[in-house]
Amino acid sequence: MLFHRRFEHRYPRIIRGQGAYLHDDEGHVWLDAVGGAGVAILGHGLEELALQAAESMRHVSYLHGTQFTTMDLEAYGERLVALAPDNISHVLLMGSGSDAVETAIKLAYQYYVGKAGTRRRRKVIATQPGYHGATGLALAVTGKPRDRLLFQGLLHEQCFVPAPDGYRRPEESGEACAEALERKLLEEGPENCLAFIVEPVIGASMGIGVPPPGYLQRVREICDRHDIALIFDEVMCGFGRCGEWFASSLSGVKPDIIIQGKGMAAGLVPLSAVYASRTLVEGIHRDGGNFAHGFTFTNHSVAASIGLRVLEHVEQHGLLARVRRQGEALRERLRELTALSWVDDVRGLGLFCGFELVADKATRRAFPRSAKLAERVLQRAMARGGNFYFSIGYLPDGSGDSILAMPPYNVTDAELDHLVDILRGTLMDLDPEVQALACDRA
Repeated sequence: MLFHRRFEHRYPRIIRGQGAYLHDDEGHVWLDAVGGAGVAILGHGLEELALQAAESMRHVSYLHGTQFTTMDLEAYGERLVALAPDNISHVLLMGSGSDAVETAIKLAYQYYVGKAGTRRRRKVIATQPGYHGATGLALAVTGKPRDRLLFQGLLHEQCFVPAPDGYRRPEESGEACAEALERKLLEEGPENCLAFIVEPVIGASMGIGVPPPGYLQRVREICDRHDIALIFDEVMCGFGRCGEWFASSLSGVKPDIIIQGKGMAAGLVPLSAVYASRTLVEGIHRDGGNFAHGFTFTNHSVAASIGLRVLEHVEQHGLLARVRRQGEALRERLRELTALSWVDDVRGLGLFCGFELVADKATRRAFPRSAKLAERVLQRAMARGGNFYFSIGYLPDGSGDSILAMPPYNVTDAELDHLVDILRGTLMDLDPEVQALACDRA
């Protein structure tokens, strides 16, 4: 029997997908408004891409990344680096965002071991909230206490600083959060710190958080001043999701390491990437010879071939411009939903969109986590034929509810209309229950 994560959940059995829609074996149809979790960036059933993927698989099944390479592997690496900030010189392909985060931290660690001749630099500073994955190192730097709780005894303790929250804590946005990073660095001792890892646009850990102007620039200055690596986790927000290949390009900040994943292969195969700066790569080469880390499926040739075709498809069809245009249209439509007293703060960039569910707009007070409001919204939306994503429990007291939409880059106007109609019907249906809940808690 297959081990499903949710024991009591009845999973619909999907038999096909077409565009932004999924069909099950009982005749139900869902608008897939999130593509898994921002993965199916070209929707489903794209015949051209399926044929190209099959052709890649006919050439070769598997090559070990330390023994062989292919033309597509090299071409894909060159294309990715050419799109990256100009301080990036190399890219390493992995299988998931968590793998890539582990790799990025080890990359920074090996660089500083060689540079300083000491293994003291072990602490990674991260934001809270923030999400970086489910493997050991990735979970250790994930700023969601509820995610770490069960496995805390297995994790190497790291350090956390507040993430900017322009909705609830505008006084902590930008400069204040950057100052908190510097205080934490000085408190821990820069000589003991390895890196600061941050999502340049925070994703599912807080229902999308766009950084205030100047924040990432100050972070770069602080990391430079104290000689620690700056790692941008773009697994969810990168590779076109915000309307540019790199979310870092929106701020102009050049990190030392960039991590991408999710939609790089449009969901056809697992694929992620770790981009490394010239300084780090040359330092490791000079001091240690080789990078002392890898997995069985590192630099997987078939994944690279598919990734290259996805990149070419996005470019040839002008989809980044479409992401920007359709994202603006979607947020404009979502703002109509804020007429409801408990829907607020539509936010995001490109087709990376979210909004907040609150008990009181004036105070921005959240509903108690026990109400499970975001879960209710998703359940009702599924019943209406819409598949969405949520973010929960990101506030200090464990509350917080947001709904996210991450439709495919080629989403049509009709599909966007349907997406908003499903949400509107869902929220209107829930409104009497939510009003009663808000009154009970007042």
